[in-house]
Amino acid sequence: MEPPQWRGCWQSMRFRLILAALALAACTPAPEPQPDPEAAKQVGEAQPLPNTLPAPSEATPRYVGRWAVAQDDCRDPPWIFEAQQMHTTGEVGCGFDNVSMTSTGYTIAATCHAEGEDSHHTLQIAFAESARAMLLTGGPWMGESRGLVYCGPL
Repeated sequence: MEPPQWRGCWQSMRFRLILAALALAACTPAPEPQPDPEAAKQVGEAQPLPNTLPAPSEATPRYVGRWAVAQDDCRDPPWIFEAQQMHTTGEVGCGFDNVSMTSTGYTIAATCHAEGEDSHHTLQIAFAESARAMLLTGGPWMGESRGLVYCGPL
C-alpha cells in the first residue's frame, strides 16, 4: 500500500499523462482517404485548361486580347485590349501614350475617357499564370484593381 502523500502525486501525474496523450492525439494528422475508383470514372479524362495566357512577345503585347472579370463572361467579353488602347463595354476607353515592359508585365501611361471626362493614369498590368489571369491596377476604376481572365485573341 502506498503512503497517503503519494496518492496526490500519482493522481496529478495520471492527469498530466492523460492531457499529454490527448494533446498528442490532436496533433496526429488524420489518415488520407483512399481514392474512389468510381468517382474517377465519373470525372473522365483530364481536359486541357481553356484559354491559356498569351505567351510573352516583343512584337505583340501580352495583354492584347479579349478579357472578362469571370470565365462565364467570356461569351461576350466586356474588356478588349489592343496594342495601343483598351475599352470596356460602354464604360471606359483608354488610349495608351507609352507602354513599358516590366519584370511582371507592363506599365502604361494612358489617357482614359470615362463618364464624359478625360483623365491621365498610370496602368500597371501583372500576370498570374496559375489563374490564367492578369491584374490591372491604376485606371479610372476608383482605385480598385481588376482581376481579369483571358477569353481569347481578338
